[in-house]
Amino acid sequence: MKKIFVDCGTHLFQGFCDFSQRYNIDDAWECHSFEANPNTFRMSEEKYLSLLMNQKLNISHYNKAISNKEGKIKVNCSKDSLGYVSQGSNTLTNPPKYDKQWKNSFEYSNQEFYVDAIDFSKFLKEISTPSDFVLVKMDIEGSEFDVIESLIETEAYKLIDEFYCEFHERFFEPQKDYEEKKEYFKKFFLENNIQIKEWF
Repeated sequence: MKKIFVDCGTHLFQGFCDFSQRYNIDDAWECHSFEANPNTFRMSEEKYLSLLMNQKLNISHYNKAISNKEGKIKVNCSKDSLGYVSQGSNTLTNPPKYDKQWKNSFEYSNQEFYVDAIDFSKFLKEISTPSDFVLVKMDIEGSEFDVIESLIETEAYKLIDEFYCEFHERFFEPQKDYEEKKEYFKKFFLENNIQIKEWF
């Protein structure tokens, strides 16, 4: 049995560090870390990845987007005090202009960035078996709705043991429809003995 941690939306490894403490992640774990924003990916490689690698952790770090299909995808790189590396960067076709929860506007780069997208369901099936322990943290700024639908359709959800997700229903209209989708996902997973734990 392997222990696998898949961090979807790593940003600057803040969540990764949190989960490594919660689950006592060490070099026995196989860790896969995804960050779509190329600016953020570069910063995290230069400033943070080496610190984790010094702890002898087994991390594969990818500048790729989590999706329900493969191919090139546009990344909307949002600005914060460090540059176009905001946690609000996303791959949505209609990126939000304002975040109701945090009460801030998004300022996106005029430069166009494209990265490879992975079919997450296919990826899970390639790296794990039902006997493995698979921990998933998903914070992908709205793309989680399509990805979770795909996990259900392909039955790849059955490979997941622990699932944490930040939902971004506030990025869509009508928001109520996405709130209902979220509740459906949580109910479906619970009925299949997997709890979706909301992560912020």
